[in-house]
Amino acid sequence: MAAWRVVRVRPSAAVAWWFAALLSGCEGEAMAKMVLFSAVQGRVLEEGRPVSGATVEREYKWGWKDETGRDSTRTGPDGSFAMPAIERSSLLGSLLPHEPVIRQSLTIQHAGRSYEGWLYFKRNYRADGELDGKPLKLVCRLERPAQRHGNGVYGICEFE
Repeated sequence: MAAWRVVRVRPSAAVAWWFAALLSGCEGEAMAKMVLFSAVQGRVLEEGRPVSGATVEREYKWGWKDETGRDSTRTGPDGSFAMPAIERSSLLGSLLPHEPVIRQSLTIQHAGRSYEGWLYFKRNYRADGELDGKPLKLVCRLERPAQRHGNGVYGICEFE
């Protein structure tokens, strides 16, 4: 019959071992990638014609870190625009349970007017999590009034 040996580990040594194991993996899975605003591309139209040179401003407010960010781009000759994903990582955010809340907005500036293109509260950190895994491809029609769309999105931009 095999004899069992009890090994006692001091709590401080166990905590130190766990913390070291956690830090050694920080570049991998322990430091979770969090997508605050997925990559977005779209077109700005007015009465069916492309709007060239409009400014598309993107803004987010991340509740977990109380972080606000903003960037912008201009539409091309065909009215198109594209912006890369905004990603962050957080060691505590990957370990502690919490409900993600990221306020997202796109505002279009053209000919001295401002248009609410996209207003949404994202509640996950997944890439393309705004539209349940579908990429953010939008058509923004300046002549239309802002309205509520599926998935809680509000604005003049519609899903392509």
